[in-house]
Amino acid sequence: MLAWIIRIVGGLALLIVIGAGALAVMTLEFGERPASSLKPFEITGDIKFVEANGIRFAYIEEGQGPLVLLFHGYPETARSWKVVQQRLAQSGYRAVAPYMRGYPPTALAADGDYTTGALARDVLGLIDAFGAQSATVVGHDWGAAAVYAAAAKEPTKIDRLVALAIPHPRGVLGDPTVFLRAPHFLYYQLPIAERLVWSRDFVHIESIYRQWAPGYRAPPEVLNHIKATLRAPGATAGVLGYYWSLFKRDPAEMERSAASEIAIPTLIIAGADDGAVGLERYEKARAAFTGDYRFVALKGVGHFPQLEAAEKTADEIVALLQSAQ
Repeated sequence: MLAWIIRIVGGLALLIVIGAGALAVMTLEFGERPASSLKPFEITGDIKFVEANGIRFAYIEEGQGPLVLLFHGYPETARSWKVVQQRLAQSGYRAVAPYMRGYPPTALAADGDYTTGALARDVLGLIDAFGAQSATVVGHDWGAAAVYAAAAKEPTKIDRLVALAIPHPRGVLGDPTVFLRAPHFLYYQLPIAERLVWSRDFVHIESIYRQWAPGYRAPPEVLNHIKATLRAPGATAGVLGYYWSLFKRDPAEMERSAASEIAIPTLIIAGADDGAVGLERYEKARAAFTGDYRFVALKGVGHFPQLEAAEKTADEIVALLQSAQ
């Protein structure tokens, strides 16, 4: 079985290499990296800092009350939660959106560790750093991977779990066909990956939004926030570090992750038109949830529900929080 998977992945990887080579000819900038794509991150007045799990995290905070942590994914920043965060604050919650490790102005991982194990420790460390015994955790994309891992590692610290656009590991592990819809996991392993991200003023990031959310056109302010983060020195390596770490994980650890069960009240939100993840993945992962569980597939929405359908996403999260009171 393992040999079959290796052959399949090898074949897919070869196709990706060929495709990436063609892409390089068409879209990459060669020579020195343009100064316009490399600038220090400007710290605005609403950004605060806290130490957790050996990382200096930047974060944006709104509201007072029970702690709700909002973890973004790729390619995003903490500001992707703006509407949801405001709704949570208005509903009586302390809504905190950190910039994930490797996303300036949060520090890069000094040891280069961007595995889900490290992300889980970040989630749990931030709960402690904000002085809470437990919290509701909300994650999108890599943020979803982080909250799944945290819930599996230390469930007593997680009150409720919300995951957007990424299924539990049980929905993808051991199935190489996942790369057919998400080939970036493979082509980001290539030496040209950083250049691909920053070339032509990060046009690749814009293409990601078009591919993963075909019915959504990211407004300039959304793309500008992302580009400002990626222009910071070391940022492209930081965000790609998540993908580089994926193939460095211990296979036994990955199997344990897929085998884990979550009894915490859980809400999963997916876009029915997600260009990167099919809805069948969530059904495959359903058995991993043994407690209260709700799955919502938003019609006409792609990979970024908190941006594409922010009010509906906020409604669902607030309803979960209030139902548990």
